[in-house]
Amino acid sequence: MVCKECGSYNAENLSVCKVCGAKLRDDDMGAGSAQAANSAEDGKPSRDFVKAPSWPKSAYSGAPETTISSSSVEAPASSGAFRPTIPPRAAASASAATCPHCGKPLLSDAPFCAYCGQRVDEEPEAASAVASARPAAQQQPARGTYADYDFEDEEEGEFDDEEDEAYQPPKQTKRGGKLARREAEDLDEYDDEYDEEEYDDMPHKRGKGTTIIFWGLIALLLALIAIFGMYIAKKNFDGDIGKMFASIGSVFNKNGSEDVNADDPGSSTDSESQMYTATITESTDQSTGEVWYDIDIAAPTGSAIRVITDATLTNDTATVAANNRIILHIARDVFMPNAPVDNEVVTITPNIQVISPDGTTTQLTVPEITVTVPTLSMSVTEPATDVVNATVDNSPIAIMGQVNDYDGEIAVFVNDEQVYVDSTGLFTASYTPKATTSVVTAPTATPETTADPNATTDPNATPDPNATPDPNATEEPETTVDEPAVDDTAISSGGTETITIEARKNNCVTARKVITVEPYVVQTMSFTLNNDTTSLSSEEGTVTLTGTVTPGAVVTATSPSSDVTFGQATVSETGTFTLVVSVAKVGAFDVSLVGKLEGYYDGTATAVVERPPSVSSSAFKKAALDLAKNYEKITSGATTSGDFVFTGKVTEIIAADPYTIFRVQISEGVEVIVVNRSAKSTINSADLKEKKQIAGTLKGLYTDGTTPYVWGWFIWNK
Repeated sequence: MVCKECGSYNAENLSVCKVCGAKLRDDDMGAGSAQAANSAEDGKPSRDFVKAPSWPKSAYSGAPETTISSSSVEAPASSGAFRPTIPPRAAASASAATCPHCGKPLLSDAPFCAYCGQRVDEEPEAASAVASARPAAQQQPARGTYADYDFEDEEEGEFDDEEDEAYQPPKQTKRGGKLARREAEDLDEYDDEYDEEEYDDMPHKRGKGTTIIFWGLIALLLALIAIFGMYIAKKNFDGDIGKMFASIGSVFNKNGSEDVNADDPGSSTDSESQMYTATITESTDQSTGEVWYDIDIAAPTGSAIRVITDATLTNDTATVAANNRIILHIARDVFMPNAPVDNEVVTITPNIQVISPDGTTTQLTVPEITVTVPTLSMSVTEPATDVVNATVDNSPIAIMGQVNDYDGEIAVFVNDEQVYVDSTGLFTASYTPKATTSVVTAPTATPETTADPNATTDPNATPDPNATPDPNATEEPETTVDEPAVDDTAISSGGTETITIEARKNNCVTARKVITVEPYVVQTMSFTLNNDTTSLSSEEGTVTLTGTVTPGAVVTATSPSSDVTFGQATVSETGTFTLVVSVAKVGAFDVSLVGKLEGYYDGTATAVVERPPSVSSSAFKKAALDLAKNYEKITSGATTSGDFVFTGKVTEIIAADPYTIFRVQISEGVEVIVVNRSAKSTINSADLKEKKQIAGTLKGLYTDGTTPYVWGWFIWNK
């Protein structure tokens, strides 16, 4: 907006001139004002001071020097638009179109100079007087003509920097009205912040294609960094990105103690409890499968870190270079027991010491590590059982087995003595027991009956026609000599031993097999005679004894009578044996059999072999002696054998199996024990108190040691 008083150009939103302070409009931008009218005519909304100034469409001519009066203003149009008019003036000649004050070119028909703002029709002296009467204002720089502006360049954002710098609207020290003061201050703030020179120095806006190429290159660079970072992390840090960045940080922070921004774990912000401690991170080498530990240690800078282990290390000491921190990359095998273990889960505590610069040694606090180790396996084929008995001759016990998945590093031990293992894992060994002797109480024979086992039956005896048959009598069963009962209670003079077979390998669970060796115990031999009473009797004098014995045993027989002889016993692989016995004269004879085998108690059995008389009963009785007359000799032991005949009353049945044994009273105080071996006569309870005549062979004294014991071949009723 052009000031009507001084001709200065002012922003459209101002109500007073910023140069001279004159009122620019009458209604202060009210409704129907010139500003509003112009906005309505242009068809655009009013944008206050942002809107471009309304430049005059025609040159001013004949404008009066004084303020435009109300009489000189044309009546408002019916539309309400306000348009100021200036009286026409004479056109100036081309030669005089310069400002008399500053000498710059004047606009055609312009009442004011576009450069100095003075009226062109005033003299310099009068203009200076008028200016002195006005409030002091900053000198307005000269402006160019409308022709000097390149609107096309202005639309493109290019301006004439020299002209913009030359033009600085003077600030008014005194403004009328609160609203005008505020608007002027806002404009001054805008003018102060806006710097045309700085704006011109900024780079021009790039094109869209250039921006796309720029950001594309940035994305490509980031992708390449990511690819190479992953490759380096996989190759050197087991694929752990965090370790890679930690390593890069340690490289750039070698002198972190001098950098105030360095991350110093040993700075004063760390607590004392974190010093001399460590954390462990496990990683696996993907190419070799080897397990490593990254041990992050907090220790004073300059300290020496010593790793104490059973493994052989090239270098067991490292120095904390800076930041009170060091990371050790150590293989897991360094901390392993490096010995066979008994459990699959092993707990490891690394032994690490810190030696401070002053020489103080401190044990580092390191967390425990739990490791799962492989388990070895083997199979033992000999001995086949977990318990074996030592042999009587203390012979070695054979050992044989196979180690599974044998790799050459596995060793086999038998009672801590290493044995040979071939390339397939097969091993053989032997073990000789130390204590093999045991003592067992001697066998105790328990007779099954009180009958005399030497009693036999006369197969050649003829039945006594005078004898009374016993209706309850039954056929006598076959006689079998049984094995005596044995007390098997054992008392070991040695002790139980064990054979421990182990397959061992460092850092693996040991495969173990324990075999118990029982001391050898003397066994009781199995010995049984299979002969019945009939087979033990022979008129020809030859009896064959048969039975079973522990295989391998040697069987022999003996008899107290010289009239009995024996052949060589034969024992089969199954333990059956036969033995021929020769009886030289008539009578009943005791035979003792013995079986012998190393490691066994002797097996024993007894039997009575007999040879019945081959003559008739009358001939035998005629040749026999009277027992009553020889009774004292027999009881005294003077007479031990011979054939005798006697008569007496049956007083007692002593036994019925395998032989019938009964007592006969000859006279008062004279008694004889008789074994019925008659093939024709029987004795039972019906014969009690019956009188009988008996002819037989003296076998000796009965078990009481005083009564004659007779093998009765023939019995008659009296």
